[in-house]
Amino acid sequence: MIEFDDIRAKRKVDLKIILVILLSFLFCIYIFNLLFGEKSFSRMLDLQKEDKILNKKVKDLKKENTTLQKEYFELKELEGK
Repeated sequence: MIEFDDIRAKRKVDLKIILVILLSFLFCIYIFNLLFGEKSFSRMLDLQKEDKILNKKVKDLKKENTTLQKEYFELKELEGK
């Protein structure tokens, strides 16, 4: 005859295994999203590189601006004489 206690015990073990597998799968999806998603680590590194490039462009443009301002004021001074 079938013993229901054995079936219940086996069912609990099977449910625990399924739950562990499901949680592991969800955790893997979460980690994958952290590494490769829209708000990921690689995206952060790309934004940091872009920030460095833009800061360098700002410095270069400021330097160019001061040179052009100096030239402009020199020309304006010559024009005034």
